[in-house]
Amino acid sequence: MENDKRHTDKKISLEALDVNNWFKICELSVNDNQKSFFPITNVYWIGISRYEEKTELFAIKADDEYVGLVGGGFDEDGITGYINPIMVDYRFQGNGYAKSALLLIIEYLQKDLGVNKININHRKENEIAGKIYDKMGFIIYDENEKEYKRQIIL
Repeated sequence: MENDKRHTDKKISLEALDVNNWFKICELSVNDNQKSFFPITNVYWIGISRYEEKTELFAIKADDEYVGLVGGGFDEDGITGYINPIMVDYRFQGNGYAKSALLLIIEYLQKDLGVNKININHRKENEIAGKIYDKMGFIIYDENEKEYKRQIIL
């Protein structure tokens, strides 16, 4: 999957996580300040995706460089799409890669899984993620003490 050059001069694409790239993705991380609201490392996301949430994980690439991780699949109802995680390494943040990756994972969920609604959650203190989701049309439909639950209808 590839996206046009939107916010950067680099071509953003998603590559299925596999034996050839998973270790490179495990080396990526958010910065120390972000770990309070993004505490799970990529190696754990890989385990969670295979044994709990059953999401498909993709490496986010900027040209030929690995810059992050995104996952998508069906939510618990088996009908609605779900995005989790979306993570861009601290060295590559601020370049529009997260938004481009979100557009690509939304396209995957819509075309490959046939969903017409997608859920995404984020910690309340993750204001940057909240701004991105707002701009993309995800509305808050519920919340708890720690996080907002958002949805977009396609």
